[in-house]
Amino acid sequence: MRTFDVVIIGSGIAGGLLARQLRLTCPDLGVLVLEAAAAIDDYKVGESTVEVAANYMVRKLNLGTYLYQHQLPKNGLRFFFDSPGRDLPLPRMSEIGSDHMPFHPSFQLERARLERDLVAMNRASGAEVELGAKVVDVAIDAGGRHRVVYEQGGERREVACRWVCDASGRRHVLWRKLGVKVHKETRLNTAAAWARYRGVAGLDGVTDPAWRSRVRHTSRHLSTNHFMYDGYWIWFIPLAGDLEGTANADPRPALMSVGVVFDKDRIGEGSGAALPGPRTRAEFERFLGAHRAARDLLEGAELEDFQAYAHLPYHADRYFSTDRYAVTGEAGAFTDPFYSPGSDFIATANEFITQMILADVRGDRSGFEERVAAYEAYYRFKYDSTLRLYERMYPVFGSFELYRLKYLLDFNNYYNLVVWPFMADRVTDVGWIREELRFTDLVLRALSTMGEHFSALASDLRARGEYHAQNEGRFANGLNGVAQLQTRLGPSIDEGFRREQVDRAYGSVFAALVERRLGERSLSDRARLVAELKLPQVLVFRDITPERLSRLLERLGERMTRELRDEFPDAGVERINLGAAGEVAVVGPAEGTKVHAEVLSRARALWDASAGSLAHVAL
Repeated sequence: MRTFDVVIIGSGIAGGLLARQLRLTCPDLGVLVLEAAAAIDDYKVGESTVEVAANYMVRKLNLGTYLYQHQLPKNGLRFFFDSPGRDLPLPRMSEIGSDHMPFHPSFQLERARLERDLVAMNRASGAEVELGAKVVDVAIDAGGRHRVVYEQGGERREVACRWVCDASGRRHVLWRKLGVKVHKETRLNTAAAWARYRGVAGLDGVTDPAWRSRVRHTSRHLSTNHFMYDGYWIWFIPLAGDLEGTANADPRPALMSVGVVFDKDRIGEGSGAALPGPRTRAEFERFLGAHRAARDLLEGAELEDFQAYAHLPYHADRYFSTDRYAVTGEAGAFTDPFYSPGSDFIATANEFITQMILADVRGDRSGFEERVAAYEAYYRFKYDSTLRLYERMYPVFGSFELYRLKYLLDFNNYYNLVVWPFMADRVTDVGWIREELRFTDLVLRALSTMGEHFSALASDLRARGEYHAQNEGRFANGLNGVAQLQTRLGPSIDEGFRREQVDRAYGSVFAALVERRLGERSLSDRARLVAELKLPQVLVFRDITPERLSRLLERLGERMTRELRDEFPDAGVERINLGAAGEVAVVGPAEGTKVHAEVLSRARALWDASAGSLAHVAL
């Protein structure tokens, strides 16, 4: 019987990247990858990567040159908003996106090609990769060697190993064999349908000069493009080449991945929606055809293949074990494809698995057990926090006004709280993880609270007939919320700056929500107000009502009163009254006197001072 240090079940992106990381990190490890498919040529979604996954592939796996030469660089995330009738031409749709390539790279992946290339790379590095090898049994021996049985070419084969890592995706090979429960998520009820089209001109095929110059002629085609609607979104993602590879002189046009993700409670069966969510190829084509922008982009294109998932999110009871087995990628959990977090989960799990294996190989039993416990807890937290990010988001998607604020908060938190620790290699540091887990309840409450506020404002705007009010002719630079992080992200973390950014992001966005919810037009960029709305204060501000705002303004007025008494000790200042619409009143000095005018002028200057709110920053 052949013996290996690690057997990886599946040679998709999760398993292929894990094998590469293990061989690069510890070349003495014997690694066997068992892939059920005889040839890697199937179409997989999950083409869009974001910054954590890209940093992992470039910095940890030395794939930067490969990605730039054989895949597509990604021009960030881009969002478009439509009229209630879904009939706006693309140049008239409001847009959130950048006018230049983002400062940290990410990529659009043609998955089949990447996975084939990883097979070749891993074999060249000394890993064994067996195709057409279907795992049929796994026996875990906590005190000795595990056994993995697979069928290949009509023969039954068996190997022994110290570690088993499952990267088999939704087949959940290891968990099915071990009886570990995989739970269908009920907090988010989403489904998806998608296809590849050949011959899509792409967004850069739109030649409107004003529209092109608005983003300084940067390539919108290279972005992950989202068309946003109440309860669902449509993606357009370009792919490099096709399944035959660049060596083939096939002159056919390149492929475009196009898909729909929808909340079944809002547009699925039984929702009563006029446009039900697509489940079949015919329904999918009809669904896209009901949207002018999608219809225009797909004119003359050929649908090549189609797939669908009836339900997207799920999680498992376990991810990592001290009995030397682990899962990565969709073999463990999945939340939602919005914001493209799937490859980030792969990067995190693979980092954890590599560190656990290294600790085990070193014979550091206590360190190994500490890592398993910390990584398991953090991975559960990562799933739960990501799910709560999406849990109430689908009713917000269709409004440019609403989603602009949501994206400001989400993008800032992603760069600050997720990307930065990964780039600084804190994510595998057990001490850092323990410190982060102290704030689990705070983070989850913050996500839920803000989700409730966004959902409530969405309901308000629908009732007022204003949900789509800003969906035409607007542009917001998607980098507004993270420009201040551009030069800070790197191997060193500034914890004080990170905390300031959290408070600034929550204060900026929450002040804007208060302003819009209560119909007050002059609140959201007042420095005094935004500074007061740090994260802890936001969490106790459960209901946005005129009464709550009045109490907040009264508290701010009391503080300003104390300041002005110190600044004008002889003026007889009794009280400063602040109004939601920007009014300032001074009680004490007689009106019409010079001292009253001086105190009032100073009070107005303090109240009118700009917060530099992220909701008002323009690049």
